[in-house]
Amino acid sequence: MNKQRKETIVQEIEYWKRNRLLPDQYCDYLMALYTEGEGIKQTAKKRRKVFSLLFACLISLLVPITFLVIYFTEMPVHLQMLLVTFFVLLSIIGYFIFRKEESFIHIPVFVTALLILVFSIKSLEVLSVQLPLTFTVITFQTVLWFIIGYIKKWYYLNISAIITLVLFVINIISM
Repeated sequence: MNKQRKETIVQEIEYWKRNRLLPDQYCDYLMALYTEGEGIKQTAKKRRKVFSLLFACLISLLVPITFLVIYFTEMPVHLQMLLVTFFVLLSIIGYFIFRKEESFIHIPVFVTALLILVFSIKSLEVLSVQLPLTFTVITFQTVLWFIIGYIKKWYYLNISAIITLVLFVINIISM
């Protein structure tokens, strides 16, 4: 069968499946028949890619949502911290999902680092801890970012650590 005719048939089968004109099992069978087993693998890859993209977008939105929850809502502090903890766990799960795929792994890493920094600052603020301990925690986290970035060759973590430390020093000087 010529290639153009196969492509037309495959597109029709995908249309039938999308619009539920035939049951999924029949469409999968026909797809496997006309693509000699390759069509189902490609469909699964497409679904996985779409899921990965959507999950990466969700993880990217966790940082702005965290700032909204912490600084612009009237929620009790313990609920805010619980929500931020959930966001951190969600971004860590994202890391484990994306570690096999090199394309999206950097999003959960960066988001996790920022969320842990915000969480630690907010928790120290709630506990009314002295300022030197807060400075120590921020410095420790940025140095940890730098070390991890250096070891894994993730330069965005190095740059983030340097920028954070520079802003931190400027903040200390301006006090």
